[in-house]
Amino acid sequence: MLKRTLFFSKRGHIRMAMEQLLYEIKVDNQKETHRFPLEDVGCIVIESTQITLTAYALQALAGNNTSVIFCDTTGMPSAFMLPHASHTLTQRHVADQLAATEALKNRLWRQTVAAKIINQAACLQAGGKDGAARLRLYLKKIKSGDSGNCEAQAAKAYFAYHADGRFQRNPEGGMPNPALNYGYAILRAATARALVGSGLIGMVGIHHHNQYNDFALADDIMEPYRPFVDDIVLNQPKLFPLNAPELTRLMKAALLSVLAVDVQMGALKRPLMNALSMTTASLVRCLQKKETIIAYPTFPSPCRPTPP
Repeated sequence: MLKRTLFFSKRGHIRMAMEQLLYEIKVDNQKETHRFPLEDVGCIVIESTQITLTAYALQALAGNNTSVIFCDTTGMPSAFMLPHASHTLTQRHVADQLAATEALKNRLWRQTVAAKIINQAACLQAGGKDGAARLRLYLKKIKSGDSGNCEAQAAKAYFAYHADGRFQRNPEGGMPNPALNYGYAILRAATARALVGSGLIGMVGIHHHNQYNDFALADDIMEPYRPFVDDIVLNQPKLFPLNAPELTRLMKAALLSVLAVDVQMGALKRPLMNALSMTTASLVRCLQKKETIIAYPTFPSPCRPTPP
């Protein structure tokens, strides 16, 4: 079942009652209550800094493995909450994760980079842009662990084809960079949620490693999913114009919808949020040496190259 993503932007109060999440606001001095079955909620974004929550609501959301994303005063995601553990075999899966050899991690990272480049090429095609064929040439050059840094080379070419000289990908830059940052933050939180749901810990990555990063594995696994955010932002110039002074509510709604976008998982089409759980479950099987290839999504169209 596809979990819902909720966006709370008005001053109000969030609490639990009868297994439902209640969002209470005032409209024309009248109390208005919105109710959501807890089991249906996969992610909530709290934009307003004037929203209050009960401790019980936070505990219930954690128990439901719901990502809770908090925004700063500018409306940009600044933090998220995840449960400490939500899988009965967490200890066993973490042991497998910590025991992974460098050779295994390098092989998995090679697959991850290949899957990302495949989706970047597909994103260019979806937008009717040049460069897909050139990007796919990198697939033959990726070595174990991506020692030749094909990921960075492909990314530079990818954004150049998208930009056509109109902008540079810079997290601190103007539009469309804030939109990409927002979408990636939503994706990162959803990826971390899926990893916890599969009994893995986020701080031990297969490639990313930083003593200050508690979500290195999420940063690894989300890479092939980034082009689905790019498709929303970079292939819809009318919704995301380069001269937009700030992110609008309509833009944010479009970015939140990325979790419900249909992606191709082998022969199946699945919502992106569900696909993330399939990917992390597949990663567990790879770490257990039951499988050799991580299940990553592709854009839902034929003739996609297969990751090496």
